[in-house]
Amino acid sequence: MKSKYRVAELIVRLMNGETLLQMDVLKQYDISKRTSQRDLADIRSAMSEYDAGEVVETDGTYCLSRQSEQLDFEMVLTVSNILLGSRSLEQDELTRTLDFLISQLSPAMQDLIHKQLKISRGGYVPLSKPTPLLNRLREVALCIAQNRKMVFVYRGSAKKYNKPQKHHAQPVAVFFEVHYFYVAMMSEEHGGYWLYRLDRIVDILETKKGEKLDYIKRFSLQDHRSQTYLLDSGDLTRIQFSYRYYEQTALDFFPRSRVVKYNEDGSVVIEAFAKVDGAVLWLLSQGEAVKVLAPQSLVERMKETLTNTRNQYLD
Repeated sequence: MKSKYRVAELIVRLMNGETLLQMDVLKQYDISKRTSQRDLADIRSAMSEYDAGEVVETDGTYCLSRQSEQLDFEMVLTVSNILLGSRSLEQDELTRTLDFLISQLSPAMQDLIHKQLKISRGGYVPLSKPTPLLNRLREVALCIAQNRKMVFVYRGSAKKYNKPQKHHAQPVAVFFEVHYFYVAMMSEEHGGYWLYRLDRIVDILETKKGEKLDYIKRFSLQDHRSQTYLLDSGDLTRIQFSYRYYEQTALDFFPRSRVVKYNEDGSVVIEAFAKVDGAVLWLLSQGEAVKVLAPQSLVERMKETLTNTRNQYLD
């Protein structure tokens, strides 16, 4: 068989979605391995020239991965790793979710992504007390879409809320942050917007018709993420602090923050607007790399907290 015809036939087979086994190709066309590799190079060149996809070679087989397949693979790989890193789902829900994402890919891409995720999936460490979340996410999302209020049992984190309490609230947004899903709700108990952790909703007792809330006064997720670190409490405050580590680390934890001064010792002065209770948690986590400069009330709070912490270690 002439080489041009052989290469054309191989291209057609690949375009039809066939996975070719190199040993079968050698036998069928009575060619050497070296000739097969030359054919493969010609095919790759033609595919690249016409932007028709990429020939993927794995364990003695090769198949055509179209550009859309490659993009799908990249998205599934990215989302899968984010999901694994979140640690938020129990093992069974994690497996079902990953399997669903991967099932959207071609067989060849599925094999490839299984290999890519093998270590990550094997090393998955869920939270200490993982809670089934998928069904609860669906229930809350439906309430948001249909403007419905919820009557639910909730277990708070503070000691006075150790026993589950009944709450009445209308959910307006569900989002994920640092291991947990949160639901922003217009709460009757709290007289305004309040954040509830999804995994602490013990049971939804009933749902009923809610209100179409004023969009201008609705909970702003953008503001929340710009102003809050871990705790959505405390006054919104303009703070300044010097930072000795990599400046981008601080800027990432305080969105919309900025460097206002570069010091001669290599540190920087950063200005941010944040809910002060959460800001304190982050500032304390940075140890001696941080020195709070303003406001003075925050300086005094840091001094008091650090002194109390030190006193716990004194005999």
